Amino acid sequence: MPPTGVVGRPDPMPGPSTAEDIDGDGVANADDNCPSLANADQRDVCNYPSAQPTATGDTSADGLALLNFYRSMLGLDSVTEDPEQSRTCQVHLDYLQAYAEAQGLPYYLEHQEDPASPDYSEEGNQAGIDSVLSYGQGDIRQAIDGWLATLYHRLPLIDPGLRAVGIAFDSNYACIQYRPGTVGSVTADHPVLWPIADGTFTNATFGGSESPCPTVEDPLNASECPPSGTIASLGLHDARSISDVTGHLHRLDTGEEQTLFHIWYDGGPSEHEQAGYVEHTIALVPEVGSSLAQTDYEAEISATVDGAPYTFRWRFGFGGALDQSTTCDLWMQQDFAHAIASNGGTVNGRICANPDFFRLQAGSDYRVQVRFDRHVGQLDAYLYDGAQNLIETSTESDGSHFFLHAPGGGYLEIRGRDGQMGAYRLLVERI
Repeated sequence: MPPTGVVGRPDPMPGPSTAEDIDGDGVANADDNCPSLANADQRDVCNYPSAQPTATGDTSADGLALLNFYRSMLGLDSVTEDPEQSRTCQVHLDYLQAYAEAQGLPYYLEHQEDPASPDYSEEGNQAGIDSVLSYGQGDIRQAIDGWLATLYHRLPLIDPGLRAVGIAFDSNYACIQYRPGTVGSVTADHPVLWPIADGTFTNATFGGSESPCPTVEDPLNASECPPSGTIASLGLHDARSISDVTGHLHRLDTGEEQTLFHIWYDGGPSEHEQAGYVEHTIALVPEVGSSLAQTDYEAEISATVDGAPYTFRWRFGFGGALDQSTTCDLWMQQDFAHAIASNGGTVNGRICANPDFFRLQAGSDYRVQVRFDRHVGQLDAYLYDGAQNLIETSTESDGSHFFLHAPGGGYLEIRGRDGQMGAYRLLVERI
């Protein structure tokens, strides 16, 4: 077993980021158990939790648990609840509901309260200003996932200086008050990367409808906010100046470059960049209307930071943790003759004593991705042509995923290495 330490918190990089060693720790990507987070001794910094914490139905407990779940994978300190901030969050939510009812609106969502309203209060107004707000989610957990899938609402929740929050949820209105509980002088000694480096806990899209809006040229004056692919962000909280920024986002399996709409960064030329809406941050915004595929990506950002050139690279995927409770049929002896037909799509399965076989229909080319949790069991894949001749294997992989290319169809076998077992997610794309 590799040495253990703080999950999500890399070691100092002994060397620069290169295409072959993106975390600069001297271990090549293919041999690195956590290729995006420096760990020259293979300390298991990306041994993330296998699933979100279980919901209890208690808004404060669930909100705090989920927020700290994500912060832990970013190498950030946990936060606590401030009951007084939670109370004033609720005061503001009460105002929003009362105002919507008085105006005959289905809902009303604003940070500031109308002083002319009979439901106005100074403490509720200040809580609204100091909070992230949303409407339409079913519980506080969905609201947190929604905020993290945006840009500007994400940043205060993953700030290294966040120490305490207020939490409230009522009638589909959600509030997390963060400003009073944020210590502005606290920095992280490592980049804060979203999506989570070498992780899968994110959405493939930014859903739009955020104000300010990152997918328009003038974020502060947007009448509409269209969706895009996932917005990646790099937090450099100990930086004093950021300039000369370039960035790229590409699929690992195909190398295909994702077209970007914009790169926002702290100190950039626009009014909202100068005003600090992306403080300490560089953000890659994919083109409007795009959606990232359910596969692995690599983000690359180059910038001059405090007068010196730096390049930052990290990898991430989608789909969340694998459900290790997925069952398998121990009595089914799968083989070529009983292979499951597939011409595209996603399969969630589990390897137990026997391998799983899939038949990729002839006449098309396929991209195949298999994801698994190496902490549960190391899996391997074998690709055969239509005549059942072995043409490619994945057995050299020490990571938690592999990619294969099946020209003209054929067969895919997934098995556990040396009798190991575990769940997997198979993605087959027709090309």
